[in-house]
Amino acid sequence: MRKLCLFALLGLGAMAKAQIPQPDPDTTAKHFLIVASIKNLQEVSSGQLAGQKAMNPEVKMFGQMMVKDHGDTEQKLLTLAKSRGIALPAVATSGIKPDLMLEHAGAKFDQLYVHGMVSGHRNTVDVFENYATTGKDPAVKAFAQQMLPVLKHHLMEIEAIDQKLK
Repeated sequence: MRKLCLFALLGLGAMAKAQIPQPDPDTTAKHFLIVASIKNLQEVSSGQLAGQKAMNPEVKMFGQMMVKDHGDTEQKLLTLAKSRGIALPAVATSGIKPDLMLEHAGAKFDQLYVHGMVSGHRNTVDVFENYATTGKDPAVKAFAQQMLPVLKHHLMEIEAIDQKLK
């Protein structure tokens, strides 16, 4: 039984890591926009869930901020992609749902959501910083540079919430 629990925990750890895309050295505009779009939609769908399920008012407000900010960013991203003649696949622009563990978290929702937002925003900042410094398309690079302060602010906010919940 003990071995079974250990394997289950290791499996969950591997699943959690696999769900957080790691910064990719690919500096093509299309690749960056696909990754950024998926991240935006993940933030929006998880934020909507936080608006419904969070118990802590700060977590709920952060989720609402994610819906608004990342929804606005997604619209800018789609406009930019269209202006650059970059067609994004449907899988990167719709139908992204929150993690199933988050949907079924119950009383642990706030803790799981905040943990996911901290690691997710760290990763997103890395992705945007990478493209902002090494990207090849000047307009997409400017977009990444423009969005970095907002993403860093999100990271700062969620890290502060995380400290309060500990």
